[in-house]
Amino acid sequence: MAFLAALAGPGVAAQAAPPEAAEQGTYLRAADYRVHEVAYRLAASGRQHCPALLPLTGMFLHYLPEYEGLNRAEAVRLYGVDRGPGILSVVSGSPAARSGLLAGDVLLSINGIALPTGESLARAGAKWRTAAAGVETLVEDQLRVGPARLKVLREGRELVLELQRELGCPVRARLARSNQANAFADGRTVIMTTRLLNFVRSDDELAVVLGHEAAHNILGHPARLEEEKVPKGFLANFGKNAARVRATEEEADGLGLKLAWSSGYDLNAAIPFWRRLYRTYDPIPTPKLFNRHPSLAARERAVAETVAELRRSAVQPPR
Repeated sequence: MAFLAALAGPGVAAQAAPPEAAEQGTYLRAADYRVHEVAYRLAASGRQHCPALLPLTGMFLHYLPEYEGLNRAEAVRLYGVDRGPGILSVVSGSPAARSGLLAGDVLLSINGIALPTGESLARAGAKWRTAAAGVETLVEDQLRVGPARLKVLREGRELVLELQRELGCPVRARLARSNQANAFADGRTVIMTTRLLNFVRSDDELAVVLGHEAAHNILGHPARLEEEKVPKGFLANFGKNAARVRATEEEADGLGLKLAWSSGYDLNAAIPFWRRLYRTYDPIPTPKLFNRHPSLAARERAVAETVAELRRSAVQPPR
């Protein structure tokens, strides 16, 4: 991996990556890259488990409205994200890496279609995330019909690069700065907090978390619970609502472990992770009637059963 610049440090400008960085991973923030790399591996290697596939790029974007106050001016100065979506990470071995894209590049257009500037996204106000999702959907749609020509801005120069497509699971992920230990699926993207990232002890544990949340999106759980009129928040903890949510959690555990296994992660990390998580954040077991998450014992059984099933099957993780 090639580190290009750290956003946290004022006055630190992105450096030109060495030529070999085209096949390596490049990033602006190491913590984000860690999440992006695991998410990409789950998407690329777990496709046999996904009913619908989408074009993967291995590039993860950041946008001007993510930054507030003085940070916004600094993001413009360092990364030029006022001109368009910026590349935050390029995962090693991905189509984006093979195309020569680098973290720090700014996307200007795809197949001649201009992408929104950072200023236009900022003017969208609270709806800017929806507009940003539209950028990513446009890239995916263009790749569905074949390779795409990307015009990018790099250190003041415009370049045109060809991006190939690779099909995989719809695993999109981003890291949110937060003191809450949480990860959740919004129907499209997995959002993981820095507090929870600091809690996991290995990429194997990280794959368990991201695989579980990605499985919610892949299986359409947010939409299903909305159709079943399951409320969000406190009322989801009771009666049939809790049972419906718990069923989706159990399904996500199963598929998430399969994604992690297919991507070469060690599932032996799953049970110690769940034990530590429950001990830290849920030390007093909740009666099943009022608990929308499986108990620790139920999760331990599910992991053991899923691992045994995978080992019996012909599906072996890559080495």
